[in-house]
Order: sequence, then C-alpha cells, then structure tokens
Amino acid sequence: MVRHDDGDISVDPSAKAPGRGAYVHPTDDCIRTAIRTRSVARALRTQILGDRTGSLIEEVIKARESSRADP
Repeated sequence: MVRHDDGDISVDPSAKAPGRGAYVHPTDDCIRTAIRTRSVARALRTQILGDRTGSLIEEVIKARESSRADP
C-alpha cells in the first residue's frame, strides 16, 4: 500500500509508486490484521477511516488475484 502526497491511500502491487509505502502480505488474514491493528496506518503515518478499510481490503485481494492470473 502507498500513501500519496495528496493523502490518498492505494494498493501498489508493483511497489514502485511514489509516496510512503507499507508492505502487507497478500493473504486475507494478514490484510485484515494489519488494518485492524492499525499497523498499516502507523507505517503510512496516516489514519484509515472505517469506510476506507473495506475498500482497501478488496483492492489488495483484487491485486493478488490479478497477479496470480498473469503468467
């Protein structure tokens, strides 16, 4: 995940996007634990509001599934 200069948080599977990054192991348990315990928010030095957590989890899962589909 990466926090951009404008404060937006997004999933960055390439790990090359500019901004402050945080690595999250792409399993459902790790993603949920990292967000629930606020370790991602601490690493990104920002707050992640409740409505954004669900969409971040979905983005990570989609990125994980698309990386598996690519040869």
